[in-house]
Amino acid sequence: MSFTQTPQIDSYAALCSQVLQKPPNAGPWGTAWQTTMGGNYDTQLDREYFARACRYPEQTPTDALYYLANERGLERVLLVGTGGTLEDETTHRLRLKHAWTTWLLSGSAQGHTDEMSWCGFLTPVQTVRRREWSTPLPVGSAYVQTFARQVWSQFDLCFRKPMPVDPSHWGDFTWGDGSTWGTTLTLPEIQLLRRLVREHKSAHDTCTYFWFIWTTGAVWGTYKWGDGTYWGATGDDTVGIVCGEKQWETFGYM
Repeated sequence: MSFTQTPQIDSYAALCSQVLQKPPNAGPWGTAWQTTMGGNYDTQLDREYFARACRYPEQTPTDALYYLANERGLERVLLVGTGGTLEDETTHRLRLKHAWTTWLLSGSAQGHTDEMSWCGFLTPVQTVRRREWSTPLPVGSAYVQTFARQVWSQFDLCFRKPMPVDPSHWGDFTWGDGSTWGTTLTLPEIQLLRRLVREHKSAHDTCTYFWFIWTTGAVWGTYKWGDGTYWGATGDDTVGIVCGEKQWETFGYM
């Protein structure tokens, strides 16, 4: 007995093109029709396959990654100081994979350090509670300064060298070129840092200021007496930027 090996068919388009046609439809046009119909089945199968894969960050198609990121509340961030470069896609997929751990740590000092590391701040940021720095430097509007002195449940984030931000002095930039006052941060980068902290902090808390510190010593209030920190020491500048709440921007309180 002889056996005829059936050729492997890997798509509905190929399968349907081999279906026997009624005599009136036999021929190249009938085959083309069947192939087109089979192609529609292939398209539908692909949609179902990728819909299943979208649940898994490491398998999600690139053009669908945005939707998964939106679902898990973890946007693909800009790398600060790179001129607008997005974080590596593989890194973003891993963050999405471990979204539960990220949200578990949200609002903690470690959580804020992790958030800033996504953007390129590899030196751990320091979370300073207002009780540890009861009289911060006067930065921002009168509303912000009053809030900083009187509200108990708030904190600041201190950034130290090395970091992807440098101080900007008078004469280092041209008016209207997109530069921001005091640092080399761009407006989209500042907005990103604010957005990340606001989304991940505790609901009852407010991050009032970002402090970018280029001196090797301490800013008043960011150390404890006797911990070995030197006051002032050497360095360049300290620049404060208001973070605050979204409604501060909406109502012009910044």
